[in-house]
Amino acid sequence: MLRIFTIASVLVPALYLVRSEPAPTPTAAANELFVDPARGDDGDKGTKRKPLRTLSAALAKLSDPLTESVTIRLAAGEYKTTGGAGMPERSLELMHRMRPGADVRFVGPDGDEPAVLAWNGERRMIEVFEGSWRFERVQIGSFSKSQRRGVHVYGPAHVILKDVDVQLRSHSDAGIWADHGGRVTLRGRVRLNAHLHEKADDETFSGILATHHGVVAFDERDDASLELGNGNLSVRTYGLIKLGCSSARVTCWTKSNNLTINNGGRIDLHNTPTVLRAHKKNNTPIGLEHDGHILAEDAHIKIIGPNDSAIALQKASTLTCNDIELVGEFEYALWATSGSMFVGRFLTDVPKLDARTGAGIHVEKIDGKLVGDAVVRSGGVISLPDRVVR
Repeated sequence: MLRIFTIASVLVPALYLVRSEPAPTPTAAANELFVDPARGDDGDKGTKRKPLRTLSAALAKLSDPLTESVTIRLAAGEYKTTGGAGMPERSLELMHRMRPGADVRFVGPDGDEPAVLAWNGERRMIEVFEGSWRFERVQIGSFSKSQRRGVHVYGPAHVILKDVDVQLRSHSDAGIWADHGGRVTLRGRVRLNAHLHEKADDETFSGILATHHGVVAFDERDDASLELGNGNLSVRTYGLIKLGCSSARVTCWTKSNNLTINNGGRIDLHNTPTVLRAHKKNNTPIGLEHDGHILAEDAHIKIIGPNDSAIALQKASTLTCNDIELVGEFEYALWATSGSMFVGRFLTDVPKLDARTGAGIHVEKIDGKLVGDAVVRSGGVISLPDRVVR
C-alpha cells in the first residue's frame, strides 16, 4: 500500500530530538576559594596563590543554584569592605539558592591573628535571607561605634557560628538575631564583647535576640561555651534561645535584664551552668512577662547581686529549674504575679518571696535559710519545704 507522509508527521517527532541546553551560570572556580584583604585582587581566580580581595567577589563565583558546598578561606587581617559586588560595601548580604546539603563556609585562619569583618555597618554587619551559611574562626566587628548590629538571620535561612568572636557597640542592639523563622546554630566558643565582664563604657552592649519564631541554639555541648561581657539573652513573640553548652556567662551593664522574655518567648538553659550578673541594682537578672518561659532542667544558675530582685515573673510566665545560687544582696529572691509560676530549689539563703494575683512559688528545697518574709496576696500561694503560705 502506498503511504503518504505529511510534513507534520516527519517534523513533529523530530521536535523531541532537539534539546535546548540551559543558559550557562557562573560556577565556583573550585570547592575552595581564598580571600586576602592585603594581597588579594578581585580580578584573580581566588586560588591560594592568587586570592581575591573581598568576600563579595568570592560570592560572585558561586554557581546558581549551589549544588555542592564551597569553603571560602579568609586570611588574617581586617576586611574593611564587603567589596560591593551585588551588595552594599558596608553590609554583607547573603541570599543564594542552594541544593539540600550544600552550604557556604567562611573559615578564618587557625592562629592568633584573626580575620576581622571590620566594615562600618550601615544597618547590619551581616544580613542573611536565604541559604545555609557558616562562619568559623571569624571576628565580627572591630569594636567601632559605627558597628551596632551583627548577624541578622531572617526567614528561610540558616547560619552556623563556630568559635566566633563578636565585637560591636550599641545601646541595646543584637550581635546575633534570629528573626521570622530564621535559625542560628552555635558551636564552640561564642563570645560577644567578652572582654567587658569587669568593666564597660557606654555604647558597648551586644546581645542575642530571637523573635517571631526565630531560633538561636547550641547543638553541641563539649568544648562549647557562651560569654556576653555586656549584653543579654532576649526573646519575644515565640522566639527561642536554647543553650545546652558546657557553660554560659552573661554580664549586663545597661538597663536590661540578663534573661528577658515576653510575648510567648522561651529560653532553655538545659544542663548549662549559667552565671548571671546585672551591675545596675534596679535591674533584674531574670525578668519574664507576658507568657515568657524559662526551662532550666539540670542547670545550675548562679545570680550575682546586689539587685532589688533576683527573679521577677509577670503575667503568666514560668520558670522551672533545679538549682539556684544567690551571691550578694537582694531585697527579693523572687516575686511573681498574675498567674505566673516558679518551681525550683535554692542552694543558699533565700531573702523575701512574694506571690500575688494567683501566682504560685513552689520551692522544693532550701539548703540555707529563708531569711526574708513569704508574702502572699490576692490568691497567691507559696509552698516551702516545711509549710504552705496562702
